[in-house]
Amino acid sequence: MQLGLNNKVVIVTGGSKGIGQATALGFLAEGASVLVCARGQEALEETARLAGDKSEGRIVGMQADLTKSESIKAVVARCVEVFGRVDILVNNAGSARPGEFLKLTDEAWLDDWALKFFGYVRMAREVLPHMQKQGSGVIVNIIGTGALKPMGNYMIGGAANAALNHFTKALADEGAKHGVRVVGINPGPILTERLQRFLSTFAPGGMDAEEAMKRMTPLGRVGKSEEVADLVLFLASERAAFIHGANITIDGGANPGLMG
Repeated sequence: MQLGLNNKVVIVTGGSKGIGQATALGFLAEGASVLVCARGQEALEETARLAGDKSEGRIVGMQADLTKSESIKAVVARCVEVFGRVDILVNNAGSARPGEFLKLTDEAWLDDWALKFFGYVRMAREVLPHMQKQGSGVIVNIIGTGALKPMGNYMIGGAANAALNHFTKALADEGAKHGVRVVGINPGPILTERLQRFLSTFAPGGMDAEEAMKRMTPLGRVGKSEEVADLVLFLASERAAFIHGANITIDGGANPGLMG
C-alpha cells in the first residue's frame, strides 16, 4: 500500500525510544523528513544512527524539555526553519507513574500532567497555526488504554489519558475548520523499556516478566513498537483521510469494552 508520505514534514515528540523511535524511523523509510525531540541527547543520536545514511538531511534530533512552553516553541520553530513547514505532529512524549492514591502527592500529579497532558496541548497549539496557513495537516496523539480501564494504582496516567481522549475529539472539532485532521491512538501493552521495568517490579504473584507479558492479551503476547508505528503512519496518510476525531485502540484485545 502506497501511503504517500514522501516529502512530508513530521515532528515526533519522545522520538528517541520505543514507539516514538519506531514511528520516526517509519516515516523516514516512507521518504518523509522528521524532527525528533526528547530529553536525552544520547538516545536521539542513537535514533539518527539507526536511520542510516539514506536519511541524511531528512532527520533532525533536538534535545527539549516539553514541560516548558519555551522549549515547545523552539521545537516547532526549528522544524519550520529547517524543513519549511509542519505537515504532521505525533504527540508521544510523556508517561505517568503508578502508585497508591494516598501516597501520590500533588507534585506527582502536577509533574506528570505537565508533560503527558499539557505537553500535548501546547505542542498542538504551537503547530496548529502553521497547519491552518497550509490548509492541511494531521495531529496524532499517542495516548494509552489507561483511559479505558480505571485502576486504583494508575490514577495519574489514567486520568491524563482520559483527558487526552477528550482533548483529541475537541481538537478535531476545531481542526476541521481549517482542513486539519486529528486522531488518537490508545496503545495497550507494548514491548518497551518502560513496560519491562514496570513488570519487573509489579509482576503479579512473583511471576517472571516474560510470563506476565504472555498473559497480558488474548493473543498471548504484548505488542511491538513497530506495530503502533504502522498504525500512526496509516492514520497520518491520505489513505486515512476520512478518519477524524477517532481514538483507536491497539492492544491485542486486552480491553474488550464496547467503547474504545
